[in-house]
This record gives sequence, structure tokens and C-alpha cells, in this order.
Amino acid sequence: MRSFIPKIIAAASIFAAIPLSSAYAVHRHHRAQVDTMTTASVPKDPEARAATEQLLGVKQGIREAREVGKISEDQARDLMRQADAIRPTGGRSVMGQINDLDQRLQNATGQGTYMGGGADGGYYPNG
Repeated sequence: MRSFIPKIIAAASIFAAIPLSSAYAVHRHHRAQVDTMTTASVPKDPEARAATEQLLGVKQGIREAREVGKISEDQARDLMRQADAIRPTGGRSVMGQINDLDQRLQNATGQGTYMGGGADGGYYPNG
């Protein structure tokens, strides 16, 4: 019985290693570069990726502002339509559009940038 158990362990180890070694061999012979544009819808360009992430953050802010009642459904729909019109390809103009939309969202929720000397209460949106 004792001589039988080591033989089973050795055979099981060999059979377990065969799929791993063949997977390793296939992986080494087929080194294809991952195309992030089609696999994960994430642009390779760092500026385009940053614009995409920024736009997704603004869209999430629109949804959250609507859920908690900070903006009306019509305001949310209008802001979301404006967000959908932006194509995040990167560059200053796209980031400017996203920042403008973010400022409109902040103004709509009452959290925009206020300015003034304090005598007027500072309740004049910067926009």
C-alpha cells in the first residue's frame, strides 16, 4: 500500500502540470498586443483617457444630483444631453467643454464658484 501512494502522487503531479505547461507554451508563442480601443473601450492616448474619465465623472455627478433632488429631471436630461454631445478625444477644447459642463452642474446644484466682496453674500454664480 505504501509503494502505491507515491506512484499516485507522482502521476497526479505530472497530469496536473501538463495543462499548465501547454498553456505557458501557447502564451509564449502568441504574444499579441492588446488593443485597448476594442477590448475595454479605453483609449490608449493618455489625454483621451483622462477626458473619458472626467466625462464619466461628470455624468455620474449628474445622476447623483438628480437622485438626491438637487436638480430637476429636466435639468438632468439637459445636462446629460450636453454630456453625450461631447466626444472625449483629448485636447484642451474637449477638457474645456467638460469643465464648462461641470461648472453648469455645480451652478445648478447650488455649489458653483461664488465671487464677491462678502457684502452681497457672494451669491452670484461665476458663469
